[in-house]
Amino acid sequence: MQKTVEVKNLTKRNKLLLGIILLSLIEIIYFYFMGKPYNYINGLDDLIQYIIIGNIAFFIAYFVLLESSNFRKKYAIIIIGFILLVAAPFVFHSKIPSTKYEDAQKLIIRTEGGKVIKDRDYDSMIRTYEGKEVYLVALEKGNKTYRYAFDPENQRYYPFSN
Repeated sequence: MQKTVEVKNLTKRNKLLLGIILLSLIEIIYFYFMGKPYNYINGLDDLIQYIIIGNIAFFIAYFVLLESSNFRKKYAIIIIGFILLVAAPFVFHSKIPSTKYEDAQKLIIRTEGGKVIKDRDYDSMIRTYEGKEVYLVALEKGNKTYRYAFDPENQRYYPFSN
């Protein structure tokens, strides 16, 4: 009788953990498509780490800490897992810049003049020495090509490789 109760609880644990993992994958896919218009500035960053650590916490709580003596540890780990999974979207939203690549192009054209061209030497995004990712906009004025790096966090631009 006791073995059937344990098997029922284990299948409930499997279903619950599978639901949490499925919810985590939906969360990752949703934020992947939310970050897409921003040219992957700062990528998904910590979002995936928070979700993976949260899933590991749920796995430990539901499959390792099965004894009743681990009651407090189990619920502490479950709370940590929930906090990580709930905090991940807010962390990601705080990292999304308010300026899109097209807005950066318009701003630079308005102040510097010229025409936006497709840069054959560089991509549309580069990483600075500090590790921040910035937009790279190439303008053509007359016969010369000017490149500007635009930081979407503080909305400033500076000349790059002219």
